[in-house]
Amino acid sequence: MFHRHVTLASFALLMKSQFLKGADSAFTPGEDEVTLLRAGRGINCAPGHDFNKEECIAAAQSVGGELREGRFLVGDWGNTPPGCFIEASDKAIHYGRNGGGVNNGYFQSVCFAADDEVTVLDAYKGSQCSAGHAGFSEEECVAAAMSIGGVLENDVLKVGEWSHAPYGCSIQESDKTIHFGTSIEGINDGDFQPVCVAGTDQGIKLRATKGSSCDSGYDFNEADCVEAALSIGGKLRNGKTIVGAWGDAPNACFLEKSDKAIHYNNNQGGINNGGYHPICKVGTIKATLLPAYQGNACDPGNEIALEDCVSSAAAIGGKLRGGVFRIGEYENGPPGCFVENSDKAIHFGTSKGYNNGYFQPVCVAGPIEASVLQDLKGTKCTPGFDFTELECIEAATAVGGILRKNKFLVGDWANTPNACFIEARDKAIHYGRNQGAVNNGYFHPICKPEKIEAVLKSRYIRDDCKKGHDFSEQECLAAGKSVGGSLSWNKQFRRGYWSNAPFGCFVLDGRVMYGYYHRWYVNYNSYVYRRSQSVCKVEAEEATLLPASKGAKCSPGREFSKEECIAAAQSVGGKLRNDKFLVGDWAYAPYGCFTETRDGAIHFGTNVGSVNNGNYQPVCIHG
Repeated sequence: MFHRHVTLASFALLMKSQFLKGADSAFTPGEDEVTLLRAGRGINCAPGHDFNKEECIAAAQSVGGELREGRFLVGDWGNTPPGCFIEASDKAIHYGRNGGGVNNGYFQSVCFAADDEVTVLDAYKGSQCSAGHAGFSEEECVAAAMSIGGVLENDVLKVGEWSHAPYGCSIQESDKTIHFGTSIEGINDGDFQPVCVAGTDQGIKLRATKGSSCDSGYDFNEADCVEAALSIGGKLRNGKTIVGAWGDAPNACFLEKSDKAIHYNNNQGGINNGGYHPICKVGTIKATLLPAYQGNACDPGNEIALEDCVSSAAAIGGKLRGGVFRIGEYENGPPGCFVENSDKAIHFGTSKGYNNGYFQPVCVAGPIEASVLQDLKGTKCTPGFDFTELECIEAATAVGGILRKNKFLVGDWANTPNACFIEARDKAIHYGRNQGAVNNGYFHPICKPEKIEAVLKSRYIRDDCKKGHDFSEQECLAAGKSVGGSLSWNKQFRRGYWSNAPFGCFVLDGRVMYGYYHRWYVNYNSYVYRRSQSVCKVEAEEATLLPASKGAKCSPGREFSKEECIAAAQSVGGKLRNDKFLVGDWAYAPYGCFTETRDGAIHFGTNVGSVNNGNYQPVCIHG
């Protein structure tokens, strides 16, 4: 990021009220009080920045204007800008009295200099002016952008309702063409540099975690570091800012976690070891989209505020359904900012709701973590653990992916994984939009790491997983590795129909394997079976299913919580009806976790005073 003045008007507006009070007080413009706009169709002074007729001659002469044959030309032309201007061909000074005049491109408006200082941000995905710094109107955009190197294409300001460009004034990075976006929902695709009103930037303190740092363009320089850090609780150790080039601290401005001492790191490649708080400029919050599954919500400290929700969610694919930001007390949605999994509609929950699995929390992003799956036929991310298209490059780069010929490859291939992946032969980063695609075995899916809690069962005795505690084929490799297993000597994940090995995920002599279910005879006493160890999901409290009878309920202290209900009910045969966890305050069903007798559908009742009508089976802690 860099700053540059458009022009300054330190006392220009004061002088406007004092023009022509007498011969000795005639207007004499000072340096940087007048600006000359470029000759372009429709370009004229911003509202409030035009000179009156009495001021026009002196102002225009200060920027090179001349009186044609000693005459000051005044008229009601329709093809010239209103107010003071000069003709581009010979610099002749004019004054247009037609307020509706439109510059045909042959005249240059003479204007009062803008009061605001201009800054241009870096071009990256989601980049936009922060709140309070996006004050340039369409009329002001040209002068502001030209002051920092912008140019007009065919002398015309490009205006449009683009979805791929930021709202407001911006410059296309490739050719410096000036644009003005009119879509509030426009999201920078990385090709535009927002043109913003400069000012004193507010500082924000990020969490002291490994790898945390400011986003590109939001770090303070050394000169501004002290003021920003002091404003949010930083301290000068022995009255000094500590400056260095450390490899284990974040780049630029930061506070030491232990005593809040202000530091400045000149090492651009410094990586936070977790002991420092980066101090960053307030801007669009870098957000991440969590998977849609039951109970998922932002970790404490990573919640996004109501006023930041729309911009943060929109930057990672969220949308306003019907142009409306939906705010409410959602019992079946997570608290705070989230999007609906089906159409990415942006919501904000004001109560402590419980995510039913159909919503994706929008949270403050920490250092990106990604895992690489094996390049095997059919491998893909577990639903909800795939990266969005906007996140893919960063995620894949973090695990060794590269851009082939500097291009991000996006397509609808049928033989690749869906979502983010890299090609096995050259690590090229791709994004597949075909939801039904099937990996042909030549690609590595890039996924969000799953929190896997696995247990390794005993060997030499039959010790299979309990019902509902076995891992799927997709989960097996990660689960097996979490308990010390690895791939076979040839780096293959072995799977098959074996009559002398356990069903499901298991480890044999340190190798992770998966046995498909079959109806053949199984030799439980075979040498292979006795050496195999099943890999199972960690068991919670053992559950029991009470009979369906009127008034039946769990004994006090034997109820499962809402968070535990699904796993507990599934372990005794419960099922999610249409993949939904049913939560309600029914008066005729038991309080707590239960299943419906007719189809085993899992429910959770929140009505403490309810009475079971006999159609439901309470799921209780065994004992």
